[in-house]
Amino acid sequence: MNETQPLNPANAKAATQSQDQRRKDLVSATLRTIASYGLSGTTSAKVAREAGLSPGIVNFYFTGKDQMLLAALEEAAAAYDQALAATGASPQVTPMEQLWAILDLSLDPAFLNPDRTSVWYAFWGEASARADYLKICGASDEKSHQILLAACQAVGESAPAGRNAPDAEAVAYALAGMIDQIWQETLNPTSAADLEGLRRQSRARMASLLGSLYPWCAQKAERQVEDEALPLTLPGWTYANEGFARAEKSALFLKAWHILGHISEVPNPGDYLTFEGLGERAFVVRGRDGVLRAFHNVCRHRAHALVSGESGNCGKVLRCPYHGWVFALDGELKAMAMEGSFPAVDRANLGLVAIELEVFQGFLFIRFEGGEPSVAERFAPYLAEIEPHRCAEMQPIAITWEEAYDVDWKNQMDNFLEGYHVPVGHPGLFDLFGAAYENAPGPLGTARARHDMRRDDKPVRGWSTRHYRKLVPEATHLPEDQRRSWSYYALFPFLALDFFTDHVDFFQVIPNGPGRSLLRSKSYGLPDASREMRAARYLNQRINTLVQDEDNSLTQSVQQGLSGSAYSLGLLSETEASLGAFHDYIRDRMPAAKRAAPPEAGAAAEAAAQALAPRAA
Repeated sequence: MNETQPLNPANAKAATQSQDQRRKDLVSATLRTIASYGLSGTTSAKVAREAGLSPGIVNFYFTGKDQMLLAALEEAAAAYDQALAATGASPQVTPMEQLWAILDLSLDPAFLNPDRTSVWYAFWGEASARADYLKICGASDEKSHQILLAACQAVGESAPAGRNAPDAEAVAYALAGMIDQIWQETLNPTSAADLEGLRRQSRARMASLLGSLYPWCAQKAERQVEDEALPLTLPGWTYANEGFARAEKSALFLKAWHILGHISEVPNPGDYLTFEGLGERAFVVRGRDGVLRAFHNVCRHRAHALVSGESGNCGKVLRCPYHGWVFALDGELKAMAMEGSFPAVDRANLGLVAIELEVFQGFLFIRFEGGEPSVAERFAPYLAEIEPHRCAEMQPIAITWEEAYDVDWKNQMDNFLEGYHVPVGHPGLFDLFGAAYENAPGPLGTARARHDMRRDDKPVRGWSTRHYRKLVPEATHLPEDQRRSWSYYALFPFLALDFFTDHVDFFQVIPNGPGRSLLRSKSYGLPDASREMRAARYLNQRINTLVQDEDNSLTQSVQQGLSGSAYSLGLLSETEASLGAFHDYIRDRMPAAKRAAPPEAGAAAEAAAQALAPRAA
């Protein structure tokens, strides 16, 4: 069977994604093209090239350039409107927190980036396009102003007796002007680091302005900046709070990429892999046409699962085991048992619900909702290191490992993302690699860590580590500087790929309720039947099993401490930068995580928790 199509990102995108998702990809490509060439310089051919699709596919979705440009503007406006609506006032937050939620949205990397801001100013800057801008965005801009004005009015109304609040409309216009100036600054070519610096600097200026206008809220405004400047952990309450855990599903879980396995595990028509978590079920199946597709594992009749187990082969069709409805491998409803007993129905509307699928380096990723960059885009900075491993040629070398723990998923990821604990928590691993350890966050919710095996003759503790260092074969397919290194690439919020010299595995954390999680992992390697490679992989497994046992003891103790009254916020060292980026990623998407105490605890509890927070010397 020809596997070249799934391995080519452009072909995989054209073949496996739904029409709706393909249109979204074209809109995203249009935004990026506008940022590079402007409105007049944007053409269907350039958009097609940016999207990795053919010009014919672009013409299929858009009748002309004008329609394509308007679709990009409409998507940008709708995304911001939807996010702004989610900042709606709540009795659980103070007026100042509500105002900050609106301002933070304007600084969110999802909107504060050249791809997004360019489209606004491109339409506004060209006289011929300004009418289109006003038609699409005029009502939206007015609504945004009213939301910002209402928040300023609420802060003014919170003034204590004897205090005069500034004119709310004047403050709203001042903040809107500040936001507009910040967005304009993104139009010049900037790096991810420059954009992050702009975000932090802008936030500090906003806090200074709000502190001078609303002095009774000055401490709160200053605290917002202090929390940004001082590297603090997530508050302990977020690791076992039912309300926060429920909110994580929509804010994080549904939008995240989840890994199911590898293309080598679904080589034939009817082969499938499944995924389950937080009440969602999904599967990837290879069709009779050789194409891989992903669907919700839910029959459209009465919601029974269509396939079961971790993997299998469903044959030529998908048959629901409850009532026998039959679906083609492309998701189309083919037959209904006792169809005559149903009212007249349109089968075309009862096909399986598709899920976005991406094949990256041979690994299969799905997500239930869109909105964030692709796996390939997020891992792009590391591609030069990842590609030499030839992951697409790999095969499973072990069964899937799963284990449930009474440890929150964030606690598990915290532990994975930092190497600060390795010298004390993993003495055998430390002996194998020594103190040379690279660990740094990357763009778009990623992080990378790496350490190289020691080459000296210093004794190494542990039978497995001693023999692994001696027996691991030279990885001649890797660049010389990678032949004795272990590297870890995290994809926030739930998973990572671990690259060893002898094999690769994925590390996945699935939330299992507040304070609980399921760890899942599987290993893959290039075909190699040599005794040396078998021995190295066996020893590697022993080493990492011991490391996992050590981590289990650490995270279980931390979980207990997070729930106690002595802990609110922790301070991060420079070696925990990836952990800090992970916590920022969560705070950006879940503003409640900026509170030292849960909203339902009240102001007194919040103040008490803040008192426990570390302070800079």
